[in-house]
Amino acid sequence: MDSPSLIPTELPELSDESVGQLLDFLYSFVSEFESRYHDQLGRYYQSLAVPEPPEPPEDDLFVGFDEIPF
Repeated sequence: MDSPSLIPTELPELSDESVGQLLDFLYSFVSEFESRYHDQLGRYYQSLAVPEPPEPPEDDLFVGFDEIPF
C-alpha cells in the first residue's frame, strides 16, 4: 500500500511575496519542531546509528621472547 504524500505533485503558482513568506514559515516551523522534539530526535537517530565494532584484543605476540636467538 502506498503511503499518502504530504506534498502535492502539482504546486500552485504563487507570487514572489507568497513564496518568500511560505518559506519563512516553513523554516520557522522546522526550527520550532526541532527545538521541541530535540531529545526525541536525538534518541531516534542514535538508535539508527551503526555501533562501532569492538576493539581487537591487544595480544602481545612477543610475550616470552626477551631475546632473539641468533
